[in-house]
Amino acid sequence: MPELTHLQTDLLREVTNVGAGHAATALAQLAGTRISIDVPQVFVAPLLEIVDRASPGGEDVVVVSMKVLGDLVGQILFVMRSESAAQLIDILLRRKPGTSTVHGAMERSGLQETGNILASSFLNALARWMGKILLPSVPVVTVDKSDVVTRQLGGGNQDTVLAVETSFLLGNADAGRRISGVFVFLLEGPSLEAILSALRVR
Repeated sequence: MPELTHLQTDLLREVTNVGAGHAATALAQLAGTRISIDVPQVFVAPLLEIVDRASPGGEDVVVVSMKVLGDLVGQILFVMRSESAAQLIDILLRRKPGTSTVHGAMERSGLQETGNILASSFLNALARWMGKILLPSVPVVTVDKSDVVTRQLGGGNQDTVLAVETSFLLGNADAGRRISGVFVFLLEGPSLEAILSALRVR
């Protein structure tokens, strides 16, 4: 995938910022607490490098993956550290901090719902911007080491992908918890070119 220009990066950041804002609102309603977001950072990097960012020191990484349905073809992933994912589940299920893991059936269901909210919000923003129909499939949750997850997703170490990194602040600014995650777009050739073409004509 070619490097993005500054203008293309700014345009994608603007679009993803809208999606992140809608996602934060939906998650706040679900959790019953205030959730705000940082301005997303857009970049291009090898898939394994992106997944590794979420698993320092060889920790397990949590990936919520969904197929992209409609006018574009591919996958959208949300990648988090397992610790961050567990903290998010504590908030969403309104549990005492440190209670949740990422392995129980209820916890995985919560991660699936979170992934569905996030992916739908981002894809809706992208769809309105491009004038296309984009929908996520039912989410699948994977918990494993970064290199294992990358192989399962079919990405080689040097396969470059489009990624959007953002952080959610859960609770008030003084005592809230910050949870970071990375969206990864694994789009097939024509679908990726459709996005790049839209960026070039803006």
